[in-house]
Amino acid sequence: MRKPAEPRSTRQWPLSLALLALFLGVGWSSLPADLAGAQGAMRLRDQRAPGANFVTQVFVLRPDGSAVRFGNAEMEAAGFVRVGVYDPLDPLLVQATAAVSLPGDARLLWLLAAPQERQTLRDKVAALVLGLSASVDDIARSPIFQSDYRDPLLQILRNAMQAAWQAARDNGAWQDLLRSYEPILRGVASRELRPIIERHFQGVALRMLRANTLTIIDPFHHRPWNTEPIEQALEESIDEIRDRHLPEQTAMQLLDTPQSAAFVRAFIGVAGEKLAHDVALQDLIAQMVYDPRLRRYMDPAIDRLLDLGRTAPRLLVNAHASADLNLAAAAALRTMISGRPDRIVVLMSPRQRDELMALDPIMVHALTPLGRTES
Repeated sequence: MRKPAEPRSTRQWPLSLALLALFLGVGWSSLPADLAGAQGAMRLRDQRAPGANFVTQVFVLRPDGSAVRFGNAEMEAAGFVRVGVYDPLDPLLVQATAAVSLPGDARLLWLLAAPQERQTLRDKVAALVLGLSASVDDIARSPIFQSDYRDPLLQILRNAMQAAWQAARDNGAWQDLLRSYEPILRGVASRELRPIIERHFQGVALRMLRANTLTIIDPFHHRPWNTEPIEQALEESIDEIRDRHLPEQTAMQLLDTPQSAAFVRAFIGVAGEKLAHDVALQDLIAQMVYDPRLRRYMDPAIDRLLDLGRTAPRLLVNAHASADLNLAAAAALRTMISGRPDRIVVLMSPRQRDELMALDPIMVHALTPLGRTES
């Protein structure tokens, strides 16, 4: 009796697996092995971030501003990196002769965005700020806020300011501030104010005597004193003080002292911490957000926030004029998720490098070429 034939699917799955393994092997063998360690790999140095680490992916910036994966990077030492490219003869390398390192975080998305995309985002953010300020102003002026929310909010703010003021006095920040102001104010008074007052009030006594002679020698009639000489000297003194910008200059000297910065940090730090952990403020904000009577005031800001939320990912994460994921953005997202402050090597033209450095001279680091590896 003949055995029944095996199903065709049972006989074909080993052949399918064999073909899949063959294709994977061919594809794997076609990939570059150790690009960064290969002979002819570029050696680069980040002089401005000697302790920086670099991600494996290397990108090249096309003339249109889009970034494509172009090779691998490998740390040689702290601040030193070897870069190998897939195809040293690729035409893109004719223009991409400058290498920079960019932060592997959200700032990279902003730096690699096209100028028109950055301008679009600026416009959206500006519209959001205007919408928020208009909404806050409308809410603050609304009868609902005035009757239900104004007094509790002011009381919370007063409590935070009082706590910050008390903390500044307890830790000595206020006393240090006054001691630092005393020599500055004494110097301004002696060097600037005193000569002005002496110059304009010189002879005022004699002018007052001439202006009030009748009042002095005639005690039988009541006449009001003529204070015009004093008023004129005082007005001229104030005008000269204002023309020489002494109040502004003195205020700048006072604010530039380290004690002023310490006082402001202490005051704002305590006030901000108290407000951030104030349960009453959190409850009050939640009531305002969910109050249907205030929704009409918030709608313009909410609409602009949603518009920005739709636009920003499309412009920053996607490739230019495409729905595809920007590979440089993907590398930055992986770096942010990992929590490591790694930098990403990008090859570009000198013009593109200069434009990025003009956009953010702190975050964009020009890499110094150190030649190529011999082995």
